[in-house]
Amino acid sequence: MARDATYQIRIDQETKRESFRVFEELGMTPAEGVRVFLRMVAKTRSIPFQLNVPNAATAKVLDEVDAGVGLHRAKNAEDLFKQLDL
Repeated sequence: MARDATYQIRIDQETKRESFRVFEELGMTPAEGVRVFLRMVAKTRSIPFQLNVPNAATAKVLDEVDAGVGLHRAKNAEDLFKQLDL
């Protein structure tokens, strides 16, 4: 199969360093690893590993946490236990 298409992605430095290390340990280049992944996506017509996608209720709570809604803050462990009536 001819390799005549390109695709560029942006990832954080830590993910790049760790994943490139794994590819090296497996004896493949990062480009080969990405090609293997994309071939499996095309072959299986799915992501070739389990994705843990939150349901609607969980997604709502995660969005609220990100927005700071309903969070309680404690100065220290003693304050936390006091707020929890423990």
